Amino acid sequence: MAGKKVMKENDKSLFEELISWHNLHSAYKLAIRGKKHKEKNQRFMFNLENELLRLKCELAQNRYIPSAYRYFKIFIPKERIISVAAFRDRIVHHALVRVIEPVYEQLFIEDSYATRKNKGLHKAVYRAQEYSQVNQWYLKLDIRKYFDSIRHEVLNRILQRDIDDLNVCRLMQLIIATHKSDDQEGLPVGNLSSQFFGNVYLNEADHFIRQAGIKHYIRYMDDMLLFSDTSEHLKEILKRLDQFLFETLKLKIKEKSVQINYCDRGIPFLGFRIFPDRIRVQNVNIKRMKQKIKEKEYLFKKGYISEETLNNSVQSTIAYIETGNTFKLRERIWG
Repeated sequence: MAGKKVMKENDKSLFEELISWHNLHSAYKLAIRGKKHKEKNQRFMFNLENELLRLKCELAQNRYIPSAYRYFKIFIPKERIISVAAFRDRIVHHALVRVIEPVYEQLFIEDSYATRKNKGLHKAVYRAQEYSQVNQWYLKLDIRKYFDSIRHEVLNRILQRDIDDLNVCRLMQLIIATHKSDDQEGLPVGNLSSQFFGNVYLNEADHFIRQAGIKHYIRYMDDMLLFSDTSEHLKEILKRLDQFLFETLKLKIKEKSVQINYCDRGIPFLGFRIFPDRIRVQNVNIKRMKQKIKEKEYLFKKGYISEETLNNSVQSTIAYIETGNTFKLRERIWG
């Protein structure tokens, strides 16, 4: 559905680029950000050259075996199980994404905003407002238990179609299979590779929607927003999309998430209420943000996170709020 394989222009294979010293060292620097205070990571840093060379050899000789994930629960905004990969595995995830990301940038649609450079939540919200100004109706939906529902077999087939390197495909299959389940479904929440693969999976739906005649459409991971001048058109597309998702990707639309309404009544999207002339933060997210900051402060005081991580979290919250028309709200929260 998404298109043909994209061939590399240079002579070096994608896998050779993946396991190159430059790529692995760059991946290490991404993986270590905000994590230097952890003892295991410090040991890796102390023996950095030897550790990266060992990792490179394991990958080159097809001897690399990912460690089991460590799992824990969070309860905001809802109860979820978060997975944590071993540090050296996170380096591999970053190294992988660094080389396949340029391939998929040629395959992704412009209005897919999650886990992409120069995209993100804020631009998705602004684009939604832009589309609300030129359309009368919107259709909003998301996928039922999205990451838990991704089929390994389907995902591997998509990746093999798009990536023209057997060694890279073999590595991706290995990473995907690390999350074990009886029916080979699901990706672990919390990993860079899972976020990227999740974006790839629904890229199939992006192209289906565009080919179905929807010109104005936005996706942020599994949050989908379609626009039209008639509700009948959106209802027709919804039926076709529901069938495509189930038959092709083995996914189901979350029934309670489906909304079809006038744009000028406000679009609830990514924690905001988006109107053609203004953007508001939804009240439930204001409470979540305050609680999130308190939790990060507690973790910092107990020594579980670094000052850098705490500061990044606060700055991220400030940036999130600034997306909307929230000057008075920011005054109330921070004085």
